[in-house]
Amino acid sequence: MKRVQESEKLLRVAVYIRVSSDEQAERGDSIRDQKERGIKYIEEHKNMILQDVYLDDGVSGQKLDRDDFTRLINHVKEGLVDLIIFTKLDRWFRSLRHYLNTQTILEKYNAAWTAIDQPFFDTSTPYGRAFVAQSMTWAELEAQNGGLRVADVFRTKVTHGEVITGKVPRGYEIIDKHLVLSEEAPAIRDTILYFLKHQSMNGAVQYLKETYGIVMTLQNFKQSVLRNEKITGHYRENEAYCPRMISDEAFLDIQRILDQKSNIKSSQKYPYIFTGLLVCDECGHKMGGCQINAVSKRKDGTVLRYKYPAYECKQHRSYRKCSNRGKIREVRIEEYLLKNVGKQFDSFIADFETKSRDAVDNRMKKNQLRRKISRLKDLYLNEAISLEEYKNDRAGLEAQLEQLPDITPPVGNPGTLISMQNTGFESMYLHLDNQQKRLFWRSVIKEIRLKRCSGSHREYTIIFL
Repeated sequence: MKRVQESEKLLRVAVYIRVSSDEQAERGDSIRDQKERGIKYIEEHKNMILQDVYLDDGVSGQKLDRDDFTRLINHVKEGLVDLIIFTKLDRWFRSLRHYLNTQTILEKYNAAWTAIDQPFFDTSTPYGRAFVAQSMTWAELEAQNGGLRVADVFRTKVTHGEVITGKVPRGYEIIDKHLVLSEEAPAIRDTILYFLKHQSMNGAVQYLKETYGIVMTLQNFKQSVLRNEKITGHYRENEAYCPRMISDEAFLDIQRILDQKSNIKSSQKYPYIFTGLLVCDECGHKMGGCQINAVSKRKDGTVLRYKYPAYECKQHRSYRKCSNRGKIREVRIEEYLLKNVGKQFDSFIADFETKSRDAVDNRMKKNQLRRKISRLKDLYLNEAISLEEYKNDRAGLEAQLEQLPDITPPVGNPGTLISMQNTGFESMYLHLDNQQKRLFWRSVIKEIRLKRCSGSHREYTIIFL
């Protein structure tokens, strides 16, 4: 590709901006600086018009997965971009492999690029392409060496007992760049010993909350405390990195217990039929699978033990945040659905037939969302909003844009339900295994909401797809 010369053709130019750290801003390579110089470059060429500004902030040049870079490449493929400009080659890439792969795409769709501070790059000749490739090799080497320097700095910090991140285990705090025990340390240590004794994470988390008023999720307690080697005072190769909370032997026992629990869970064979479908109508959270243990005694004195698959509200069991206590057996849910789902189908189909079947055109609304995203970027580039505000608001708008189809079809389609009614789904259902039953219900039902009434009675609300 030849460097763009003045011509009669009006080129649609994309300004690409990338900043990976505050250090680049200190060197005069800030977002505002890159944007102003890119726009000035376009204004100095009569055959150029700004197509859009593409911004990736806080992203390494060695990464190909960048939000606005991906958007830029998609626009190239759509034929919306003739020329891409950036200040320096290292703003574009620091990985030779990524550069070559992207260059192939640009050549396929007749898009060129220019580094406005390095006009000697020319990809229209073999010598020019070789020169660019060689430059990319050195840029990649510099980036990798930078990563090695960071690793060396971290290694030195750990050797001297200094923290390398602001994230610390519960029960510790940072003072003068070192980890020390916090006021919560005695409570955390007591809860760890409680777990060792009872081997129950649910019980330990509940004990921590009721005894000390400290609330932690199961996952946080497991990963931040029980799995964290810092509670032994060790970290990486430093055996005295921070104050010890428990002994090495106790830590090893904890890991053994956790590994055993993990193996039991991963080896679980029973496929719960309604996993992901049941929702607690009290708190709105998903209900999880569990077991009901039962014992019966024969006349001859033989004791029989049974385990029945069931479901319960985890918010009640783990945190007591929901009043929907108790378990409901899986077979009871099946019985209810097989008995009542036909009536539910009839109601759903009748309701569907009363609704409008007109399709809705959402293209104007999607264009409005795109304009909002563009205005949001302008606000950030002009420093009217912070980076965090920009990213959060953009993520929300892009999520709306992604979920909104160009055309919304008529409400629902009961064809699947009608066909199952006609084929006698009840007799067919009896021949399915649990995996097939799960697929069956998921093909017609979005969720089943369970509300606890008096005693063991449950009220069902079925929401169809």
